[in-house]
Amino acid sequence: MALEPPLPLTNPRAARTRRSLYDAAARLFVEQGYEDTTMAEIAAAAGTSRRTAFNHFPNKGDIPMVWVRQMADRALGEIADAPRGDVVDRIHGYFRVISRSVEAEPELSRQMMLGWTAALGPALYESQLLADVTPLLHQAQDDGQIPRDVDIAVAARALSDVLQGAVFRWVREPGTDLGDRVDSAIALVLRAVAAQTPGS
Repeated sequence: MALEPPLPLTNPRAARTRRSLYDAAARLFVEQGYEDTTMAEIAAAAGTSRRTAFNHFPNKGDIPMVWVRQMADRALGEIADAPRGDVVDRIHGYFRVISRSVEAEPELSRQMMLGWTAALGPALYESQLLADVTPLLHQAQDDGQIPRDVDIAVAARALSDVLQGAVFRWVREPGTDLGDRVDSAIALVLRAVAAQTPGS
């Protein structure tokens, strides 16, 4: 069964507390590693109680989900602000922003990916990116950039899986260029998805 990531909070005080906990966790993950960081340490670094920390993040593995959502929201913001080009280019841009965000903080990204894997994230959680990419693919299909017979759910999962696989390889092979890998792989999938079917 797919689990849902922590929901955004509308209460400003609760949102500030969650942000403090997230920031403290990010610092500690970089300093001492995901595995060696406890929720008690995160709570202490955030200046709150362990109970409060668990109210916001029932599982330490929920913290990497917030990390992913923040990058995805940044990517959505950037493609929304970009000049309106074709939708397939905007989808490509979305993945480009995420890969740049991962590369911008390499140790944090590695620790978050290790934490997500340790928490069985790939097995338990549906990709958060599907909710972002699926409507864009539908729009591209409506605009005639993607053939009608393309299964959008399959295409969205293929794009998400390509990013995830590239990031996992990057974690295992420090020093490699994630941006180029993601860019090439996403371009390949998008070309296949957007290819005209025979007779179209």
